[in-house]
Amino acid sequence: MRGSCHCGAVLITVPSPPEQVTRCNCSLCRMTGWIGGYWHPDEVTIEAQPDALNPYVQGDRMITTWNCARCGTPGHWTPRTAPPERMGVNMRIFDSQEWRHLPVLDVDGARF
Repeated sequence: MRGSCHCGAVLITVPSPPEQVTRCNCSLCRMTGWIGGYWHPDEVTIEAQPDALNPYVQGDRMITTWNCARCGTPGHWTPRTAPPERMGVNMRIFDSQEWRHLPVLDVDGARF
């Protein structure tokens, strides 16, 4: 699967659809419309110029969320203290026909 930010400056490729997608209601996911798919970092290829990505570290400092510097699309997150064998990719950057049929895991992130 290959996806991109709105303007096309950031391209992300993953080997296959995830087993499920995650929809979280924490403030960050809720405000960005994030629906996540998760892979080992070695399975994700990110193509972008060095200055094309803006990092954002939320309050608990467990992950860094990366947004396109030009159009602002949230594309992926990388672990800081979260398990290093997992990173998240915003499923909305891919054609929805590739993932909308997948089971959805609703996570109550607002409670934590």
